Amino acid sequence: MTEDNEMSAIDHEVKTSLSIPSPPANIGRAGSGKTPVPEMSSTSQTPLWVSPNAGNHPIDKYRQRVNKIFGLDLQNSYQLQQWSVKHPHDFWIDLYKYIGIVPELPPDTIRAYDDTLPLNSIPPFFKGIELNYTENILRWKNPEAVALIGLRESDPLNGEFVTWSQLNERIRVVRSALLQHGIKQGDRIGAIVSTSIWSVVLLLASASIGAIFSSISPDMGIEGCASRFQQIEPSIIFADSDMSYKGKRTSLDEKIKAVMQRLPKSLIFVNPISHSSTSSFPLIGTFLSKSRDTDALEFTRVPFSYPLYILYSSGTTGPPKCLVHQHGVVLQLLKVSLLHNSLGPKDVVFQYTSTSWVLFNIMNGHLGAGATLICYDGSPLWPDATTMLKILQKFKVTYWGTSPRYCLELEASRVIPREKFDLSALRMVTTTGSTLTADQFRWFYKVFPDVHLSSVAGGTDIATSWIASDPSSPVYAGEMQMFALGMNVEVADSDTGESITHTGQSGELICRTPFPSMPVFFWGDKDNKKYNSSYFERYEHICVWAQHDWISVNPITKGISIDGVLNPSGIRFGSAEIYAISEGPQFNTEIEDTLCVGRRRAKDKDEEVFLFVKMRNQAQNRLTPELEQRLRLAIRTSLSARHVPKFIVQVPEIPVTINGKKVEIAVKKITSGNKVQVSATVVNPKALEFYEQFYELETQPKAKLSQKHAGIPASIPLALTSKEKKQDIGRTASPKCAHALALSTPDMQATRGRHRTKEDPVDRRSCNCQSQGERIERWTMEDKRLLPRSLSGNGGTPFLHM
Repeated sequence: MTEDNEMSAIDHEVKTSLSIPSPPANIGRAGSGKTPVPEMSSTSQTPLWVSPNAGNHPIDKYRQRVNKIFGLDLQNSYQLQQWSVKHPHDFWIDLYKYIGIVPELPPDTIRAYDDTLPLNSIPPFFKGIELNYTENILRWKNPEAVALIGLRESDPLNGEFVTWSQLNERIRVVRSALLQHGIKQGDRIGAIVSTSIWSVVLLLASASIGAIFSSISPDMGIEGCASRFQQIEPSIIFADSDMSYKGKRTSLDEKIKAVMQRLPKSLIFVNPISHSSTSSFPLIGTFLSKSRDTDALEFTRVPFSYPLYILYSSGTTGPPKCLVHQHGVVLQLLKVSLLHNSLGPKDVVFQYTSTSWVLFNIMNGHLGAGATLICYDGSPLWPDATTMLKILQKFKVTYWGTSPRYCLELEASRVIPREKFDLSALRMVTTTGSTLTADQFRWFYKVFPDVHLSSVAGGTDIATSWIASDPSSPVYAGEMQMFALGMNVEVADSDTGESITHTGQSGELICRTPFPSMPVFFWGDKDNKKYNSSYFERYEHICVWAQHDWISVNPITKGISIDGVLNPSGIRFGSAEIYAISEGPQFNTEIEDTLCVGRRRAKDKDEEVFLFVKMRNQAQNRLTPELEQRLRLAIRTSLSARHVPKFIVQVPEIPVTINGKKVEIAVKKITSGNKVQVSATVVNPKALEFYEQFYELETQPKAKLSQKHAGIPASIPLALTSKEKKQDIGRTASPKCAHALALSTPDMQATRGRHRTKEDPVDRRSCNCQSQGERIERWTMEDKRLLPRSLSGNGGTPFLHM
């Protein structure tokens, strides 16, 4: 179909049936016009940031192009996204042309994929087109501009600079050496390497010949490395000689030996990280010595859906799944880089990530925009949280990718970045890995320059974003901005699968149509059984991709919230709502980290919620009744009675993955009495053993629990004495009532009333507990209740704290 025909064919349909609503002026909001919009507090509608250049970003220019070509009048990014999913063939074909993917599409291309195929057949995009990922990443670059900056923890402000010309030459040399070692199209190339210039070169060189790249971070254990590479059987493996993290250098020699012993025979070469590094294996110099000067940098073009690299599911509850992504993912990566993130040749990108995380692959895609990429190897908190800020200042970073966890640590340090560092070059900050809370959004704009802050969400399984940035729209506290262009994401009713996106209710994140970064298959997955069970068996009567995340869309701002699911008494809500409070400003000087999961054993009729608390400086601090009371009342006041966890327990460690994600699913299964095969991606797997006791929490004697509490010093008793409790309560709860205690912080004052329910209709701002007929009691050992029934919201909670 020609562009003229496309315009005439779509013009009438868009104006009569697309029904894309326009948002009210100035704030970029949109409503469907079909569903009554709930009343929202004025706070939720007040943006924290508004683009000074709204309407002139790359995503706006692309929208204007779409309007011109297709005869439309799309007014904002929300409308552009709605058009892109209602007309997917027009969108993906035009995006391919606009980005300039090579080779060009045949002029008669009218279908991006075969839409007669069901979604779970993974319809291939652009059948008949052959391209190469590396060729598209390297095209049209200034040879003398800086492409890569390599930094290491030991000297984070002095690194190696590589121009585009030098990058091309390094890729050529590695490509030649791979070919001379017999590596060919389809062979797997394994890498146990850090985020570095070398790892980027290795990925691009592997892709240039059609080999399949797969990387693992050096901090992963022997089992984690072996369980991955045993499945894909690499023909050649590259490894770093040692790793540095938090000031400690560790040789990888013994780990490499142990991994290689468990694999079929493979070539192995080691990259010496420093001049003093030693290894039992051949070094990279030996590998590179086989390269030929006469071998040119060429690119093997392969089908659009041909395997590019293999990523791994986190595997926190079993063996990792091997997700095979395609060369065509470059279309998705450049879409995000160029349109959602507005990246270009003048940008300096610093994305903190490890090579085990999909962000390493996404970061690599940013090179395709011509940006300079910083590759950092080490801890983001060594020697302290300001190291990252020093890098931003020194290298004039314009785009910074970080995490909510890092933001929490920086907030706890009380550093005011805009006062201590020159961050004038910075224009955009993205966070991912977990939910950035509303409090964290507000904190950011108090201490950082007035730049675009965006919380985004995607996944290893899609190698891109479900929810992306919109440089032209306002930023609202606690909300992500938009569904990524072309991603037909909806909020679905958990029972029927019907869309409830425009109602403001929470539901399952689903995708209804294909996209060009669906894994082409799982390695070793016969008949796609694991693939189908992972994404396509959530609903029996409809074929949709189910991500197993819980999301909602604010019907006023169109902001998106995404989370895991808790389901006590049939009331579904996300753990991030709890974390926003338990790790918020009112508690983060006392509490280091928390984990919120639901327990539902085979004998249980309902799910019970646990909030596990790790205290700061555990040698001295404990979860006191006073602190536990404040937590409960803060959660009830900010959210509702039904959000209050039944159990709040101090623990020595919160289990996390290498990427810093809380291991909620494994803990949920353990406390519910299910067997769990712990993945090597869990950094502190021994910590999971501690959670086994909570299967029978109510029946275990406190002495037994205390004995198991190995990670917490013996000086911290399991339960306070009667005298200690009376001192605690007398000191904190009198003369104020408990509600006043909860409302005493500015954050509680700002958030109260947002989640009021029929069971909890009272605004406690002018609380008179006696007039409300409520009985506020002081705790006693005999009562063994943490809160009276009227305050706990769950019929009273067994007295337990650690």
